[in-house]
Amino acid sequence: MILMVGIAIYYFVPSAFGDTVYPLKYEEFIRTYSKKYEVDPALVAAVILQESRFNPNAVSPMGAQGLMQFMPGTASTMAKETGRWPSYNIFDPETSVDFGAAHLRDLLLKYNGNLDAALAGYNAGTGNADKWVKSGILDKIPFKETNNYVKKVKNYQRVYASMYPVELGIENPIKVEKSDSTAEVRGFVWSQIFSNLVNGILNKETN
Repeated sequence: MILMVGIAIYYFVPSAFGDTVYPLKYEEFIRTYSKKYEVDPALVAAVILQESRFNPNAVSPMGAQGLMQFMPGTASTMAKETGRWPSYNIFDPETSVDFGAAHLRDLLLKYNGNLDAALAGYNAGTGNADKWVKSGILDKIPFKETNNYVKKVKNYQRVYASMYPVELGIENPIKVEKSDSTAEVRGFVWSQIFSNLVNGILNKETN
């Protein structure tokens, strides 16, 4: 009986909190600009999750701003490219999604559809990505942060394609085995639960 309860908890708790771990906001903007720039909306959602967890007011320690975390210089470039120059607000969700989808399109074109290279360029800049592509080390990116970034965003893309195909207007969704995406959500939820428990214990001990 105890074993059955334990199994039920393991499988059904993550199902109940899956949309909390992988939230989706601003889907109208994601649909609109993903279609405009012909990029996968699940990829745009995945980048937003990794960059800001859908917080339009996010500011990184390095000064990146908004949903899709643009530095001021890159934001100015994207404003000119998308026709929003000179009056734009990077903290406006629609503007950020417009810039982000356009930038992802540019990176994918630059690297001939190589998603790893595009994401590496998004995170670490095209100068670094160019060197890694030329050296053939995209599978072993020397920047730990960028290496993890690429892997996480690709995993998130799979989950969003599986969880929200209707909301994102995905016409040709990535073929994801239901068991794979479910395992991804379940694993992430439980990792968060254990992380919160550990942090709670450590904070209690230090107080």
